[in-house]
Amino acid sequence: MQKLAGNVYVEASFPGATVGVVVTKAGLVCIDTPTRPANARAWRAKLASLSPKPILYVINTDHHRDRVLGNQWFDAPVIAHEKVGERVRLYPEIVKSGMLDSGSDYELARELAGVRVISPQITFSDEITLLKGEHEIVVRHMPGQTPGSTWVLLPASGAVFTGDSVVRDTHPTLAEADFDAWLGNLDELRKAKFPAKAIVPGRGKVTDKAGVKHTQDYLKSARRKMELLLKGSRTRVDAATVAAELLKQFPVPDGHRELVARRVRHDVERWCDLRKGEAE
Repeated sequence: MQKLAGNVYVEASFPGATVGVVVTKAGLVCIDTPTRPANARAWRAKLASLSPKPILYVINTDHHRDRVLGNQWFDAPVIAHEKVGERVRLYPEIVKSGMLDSGSDYELARELAGVRVISPQITFSDEITLLKGEHEIVVRHMPGQTPGSTWVLLPASGAVFTGDSVVRDTHPTLAEADFDAWLGNLDELRKAKFPAKAIVPGRGKVTDKAGVKHTQDYLKSARRKMELLLKGSRTRVDAATVAAELLKQFPVPDGHRELVARRVRHDVERWCDLRKGEAE
């Protein structure tokens, strides 16, 4: 667990999402939750060591299962963008069917059998600000990676939780990407006037503005390759070729290569299908 300025803590060691917490005099505000029950329990124990105060809120930065399925372990109102709320309300049927996400593995699916899906109780359209003791917590809609993607800005500490708009040492999820909006947001994030001393990615360790460039470069390459694919025949073989090229841009452990390759290929195919649907 890493402590940032202003009683802000980040945990990047759990599989899946990087999670965080803001410790205030009134209580704790969590940013995303671990997916696996054992990791959720471990995170709860760490939170208890930071403060005896209750968990006031959980903020979800997007709708993906590795951020939202852990909500049930934290017994607090969930805040998310309204589009996240729309997607999470579909999760009970997805979980029942066993179709969690393209990257799901058998062991994780078994662990999550019977999971209780917690939909957001508080939703917003553009921005919501929480004032808790000495802390101002700004929850802002920043679409691009998904339609409901959200950033959490902590002006006093200079920390920004970007969700999966920024990732480190892993492949961004591209299935719903709006590349123009996504890259535009990252351009703003890297400007000198944007108050971001510590950038907390959706996956991986805390970085700075220079650390955002790798995600930007990946997105520019992916957009170019996927737009060419969309104009062509778009066969599954072509999608697999694009996925293989993208796979080279982030390191993938040998034991995870097949799973990651399948997920990236699914993202490429899904993105093309969505763009085709919009054009028809």
